[in-house]
Amino acid sequence: MQLTGLLYAAAFLVILSACGDDDSSSSGSGGGSTTATTSSAAGATKASGTGTGDPGPQPCVLADAVDMTADGDVTISSMGVNYTPKCVRVAAGTSVTFLSDFNMHPLRGGQVVDDVGMVDPQSPITPQDSGSAVTFMLDEPGEYPYFCSFHASIGMFGTIWVE
Repeated sequence: MQLTGLLYAAAFLVILSACGDDDSSSSGSGGGSTTATTSSAAGATKASGTGTGDPGPQPCVLADAVDMTADGDVTISSMGVNYTPKCVRVAAGTSVTFLSDFNMHPLRGGQVVDDVGMVDPQSPITPQDSGSAVTFMLDEPGEYPYFCSFHASIGMFGTIWVE
């Protein structure tokens, strides 16, 4: 009877340790994984010390944006935890419609910094927490980043460049 209790306790500890955060990048030592951020001409990239080769979510850069300046109205849809298209160029005066389940993917205007969404209160992309479609008229040239407040850390963000 006592052996069964010990087995359950040991199994619990194994499961608990698997769920723990082993990121030791703040201490600079230890057996956990480490993450380093470097900058390049194409934008910031993230390299993981886990050996997976996956650089993680990449920010939008103008050179990679889909040119939709001649398309008139533009639609950005959420597919799983991604926006399609994610990075886009549009002409000034373009109506941009977001199609998503905003209960599951609340939309915010602003940037993602170190995997954290930072709302820009001046953004024309206003917060959306319900519904499935919203349209914004983007009249002023500029760069308008946006993100899902629940999934920004795993890459659900994008940028609209208005020309």
